[in-house]
Amino acid sequence: MAAPQPSNSNRLASRLAYWVLPEGVRNALRNHRRNTAPARPAAPGNPRDAEAIQRAGANLELRGRHAQQRCFILATGPSLGRQNLEPLRNELCIGVSFFFLHPQAKVVRPKYHVVAPNHPPFDFTLPKRYFSGLTENYDPSTEVLYGYATYPYSCLDCLDSHPQAWNRPLRIVNYTGAKELTETSVESESAWDLTGRPFLVRTVIYSAIQLAVYLGCNQIYLLGCDHDYLADVKRTENHFYQESKGNPDDRHHLEAFTTERWFQEYHRRWRDYRLMRTALEKRGIQIINATDGGMLDVFPRVSLASLFPA
Repeated sequence: MAAPQPSNSNRLASRLAYWVLPEGVRNALRNHRRNTAPARPAAPGNPRDAEAIQRAGANLELRGRHAQQRCFILATGPSLGRQNLEPLRNELCIGVSFFFLHPQAKVVRPKYHVVAPNHPPFDFTLPKRYFSGLTENYDPSTEVLYGYATYPYSCLDCLDSHPQAWNRPLRIVNYTGAKELTETSVESESAWDLTGRPFLVRTVIYSAIQLAVYLGCNQIYLLGCDHDYLADVKRTENHFYQESKGNPDDRHHLEAFTTERWFQEYHRRWRDYRLMRTALEKRGIQIINATDGGMLDVFPRVSLASLFPA
């Protein structure tokens, strides 16, 4: 029997708590609720316990599957709407978030797709849009990995309440208790192990890079990674698609960011990218930015067209 839908008042309380309470207090309250709540039945074929899913070995079979191959990570920045993705038809591609809304998504047909953990203030609307969009726009050959953390309205919570929403094999990357990258941890195998606890993700691009490394790829090209909110913090369209077709609450979420918050966020991302670049180069793995424009200058740049000479 599906769990009851959360009430509107509970949704409002959750969102207010996200903006008002300190993170430590929110975490303590969340852990208390999870530790004292009665157990709920798992959705058929989709066990709610993320650790149980990982122990089943679903991710282990991905290790080194594409050793010494190149891959393309397809993000959702506005620049992706300007790029012709036809040359990627036969390339190894990893889509992220709402890439499936791209008009050439069915041409590219990514082999993999990753989704970051759902977090407050977002509710079940977001994972349900992922479930339906991925099913409608990809054929069953695309393998999807869902990020999981013990936030309210996680993908597994959503499947508890809507077990009919997903009918494919479920792969989970468990970020519960994940730690920030450090100069030391970035070089450890455990930081890149998708059967354990990989490092904390600040953007879904981290998840895609983790997957590419785990698959054994040695050249990782980034597309649509504009990372340029600071260029215009007042803009309302932040992706190649209309915001109303993706996450309907994302605009309000970003509007709450102050310029100082954006500086802090980008400092962390740039630092993490630098750590990744340095550590992966030691392993013979290169990250290359093929985005058309944007502010990300940590990685060497190349134009997509130059990779497919006529």
